[in-house]
Amino acid sequence: MPQNYTITELPGKTKIRIATTDVSTPDDRGVKSPEWMIKIDDMLQSEVENFNDYCELFGWYGESSRLTTGDISNQLFTSATLKHSDLVVMIPNGSHAAQLESKMNLGVPLDLVQVVRLGNIKSTKVKLQVIDYTNCWIQSFQQQLDRLVLFLSISAKTNTVFVYDINGNNKGQMVSKVDYAKNTAE
Repeated sequence: MPQNYTITELPGKTKIRIATTDVSTPDDRGVKSPEWMIKIDDMLQSEVENFNDYCELFGWYGESSRLTTGDISNQLFTSATLKHSDLVVMIPNGSHAAQLESKMNLGVPLDLVQVVRLGNIKSTKVKLQVIDYTNCWIQSFQQQLDRLVLFLSISAKTNTVFVYDINGNNKGQMVSKVDYAKNTAE
């Protein structure tokens, strides 16, 4: 059964809206595994097989952009700057909350924030997409009852999409890499 989503506006100073998993759908009495999971250094945990150092990702938002200026030559000139918005993630509250808030308070970066989209192929849980964000600084920490919302400034991003044919056979992967600190891409 496909996951249902809803758009949630986050309270606070920002007027940001993110897609979140919709928990208002009726329970079909089956066991469900998350479609989206997240790993933050070694702080998280779950009971999902092969993803024990992750937790469910309730919602997230991140936007890549390339800002160009036409005052030098034209829009395709190589002076364009690569940018990424703050990465916004919504995760369950837990024992990791104090660690994350301490990292923000002390200005200590997170080495790796990994967002994973899971799918089932031939009754096996597989990664459909993996996005690695590295050298991330927590800009904002919000606790909303049993959920945490983090705003992260990132330095680099690697987006890997795994390709499967109609029979479920892995046909390889497509990768995009950006280092926003160095303004380089592959």
